[in-house]
Amino acid sequence: MKKLVLFLLLFVSVFVYSQEKSEIKIKTFFHCANGKALIEKELVKVDGVYSVVADLETKIVTIQFDEKKQNKENLVSAIEKIGYYTEFSDKNKKIRKACSH
Repeated sequence: MKKLVLFLLLFVSVFVYSQEKSEIKIKTFFHCANGKALIEKELVKVDGVYSVVADLETKIVTIQFDEKKQNKENLVSAIEKIGYYTEFSDKNKKIRKACSH
């Protein structure tokens, strides 16, 4: 029984780590802790996104994602839908701002 459990754990571990994970860093124009929290909370809900870390000091959002399900354009669009411009955003595009200050 122990051998079966160990085999299953090994199999699941190999399967999880064999998924194609990519990482992208996107400069995003949020300015406060609430923006950081909102980006991290909402962006991780996007299909294929594994983790999101927004750095309040540098304004860099680091996203780990499945490259079979997501790409840079989709992730930029998701950030814009949350309410923030990115370094890749069209500055003429109207974005409903997430933060009023």
